[in-house]
Amino acid sequence: MATSVTSTKTRPLDKHTLRHSHDLPLPKGPDVLDIRSSQESLLHNLDSKILEGLSQPQGSKSFPSLLLWGEKGQVLYDDVLEAPEYYPYRVEDELLQQRVDDIARKVASTGTDMLIELGAGNMTKTAQFLSAIDNYISSPLVYYALDVDQALLERSIVALKRRVTFRHIEVRALFGTYDDGANWLASPEIAAYRRTLMFLGSSIGNDEQDAAVRFLSSFTQAPETGVPQNVAGFLLAVDGCQDAAKIEAAYDVPGGYSRRWVKQALEYARELLGEGIDRAEVDCIFDDNNWKFEGRWLPERQRYQTYLTTTCSLTATIRGQTITLEEGERLPIISSGKWTRETVDGVSLKAGLSIEKSWKNPEFDYSEYSFSSSSANIRAKCGNRHLLAAAKPQEGGQWHCHY
Repeated sequence: MATSVTSTKTRPLDKHTLRHSHDLPLPKGPDVLDIRSSQESLLHNLDSKILEGLSQPQGSKSFPSLLLWGEKGQVLYDDVLEAPEYYPYRVEDELLQQRVDDIARKVASTGTDMLIELGAGNMTKTAQFLSAIDNYISSPLVYYALDVDQALLERSIVALKRRVTFRHIEVRALFGTYDDGANWLASPEIAAYRRTLMFLGSSIGNDEQDAAVRFLSSFTQAPETGVPQNVAGFLLAVDGCQDAAKIEAAYDVPGGYSRRWVKQALEYARELLGEGIDRAEVDCIFDDNNWKFEGRWLPERQRYQTYLTTTCSLTATIRGQTITLEEGERLPIISSGKWTRETVDGVSLKAGLSIEKSWKNPEFDYSEYSFSSSSANIRAKCGNRHLLAAAKPQEGGQWHCHY
């Protein structure tokens, strides 16, 4: 059962007055607050999504990236993270450790009431960052970790509290999707409080730029009304590397770790679809020998695209749907954006954010950006006062860190 947030009456927000987190209606009971609008998980109906992607016209077929994040996929992905050639995770960790005090000071200076980490996962970097912020604030601050994995949130919250005790920071978690988080933040009980959001792992580039604008906009303005939210700041990690050799080595690491991780999606698909009379058809389509890993750096789109490509022609009927694949048909499964500073400027501007400061690793052009809200500024620069109101949040979407 979802834990409800204690309701309090809030007066209209005065832009000259900061509400502080000791006034916040903190959730009672468990540390993890269930904010889901639907009890179905993101993995619900994944089998149908597989068939939907394979049934598209030639050139439009794809695999859902969620196939990569099953239990076995998570284990294999850890092997990728440990490869020295896979720079995103290592470089961001080094950058945060080197500049943690500066970044924490910037967050503290905004007078924010809430810090929300989007896609918090196991919170491996959270303790050090919160400890640094705790040193620079004198008023209460509530940290919320948002994620779709309830068990992981519960374990991570317990581990975080065991590792460190904070003077001013309350640690909580939100169980739900990004859409759920955006709606919760726009709710009457919460909307008046200043919030800083952080999205680490450079996952923002995993989708196309227009989708990233919609995603960011869902947190800078209320999803239903388009009303600007009380955003004190936004921290965003962005991989800007444009070096083809470094990128290709990172996403097809020696030892075959990337290939094993991506190809296990076929095994997961067999598990999801393989029950019943269609078992032989499923085994035919998703046989490992019928597919190969491929990856391409696409500089014109500033992204690396990973594919599963057929090695022969395939035809099968699964759950009444006939699937036909030509030999050499390339199906995208996941991508990783590598955004230049100009691209970051353009995306953030359309989402109502302006870059205030950045911290950069020059070898890989990997940066942590600090943004302020700029709803009025975007309308002036874009010449389109309806742009923000037209932006809609991505439905049910979740990016996964560090790809």
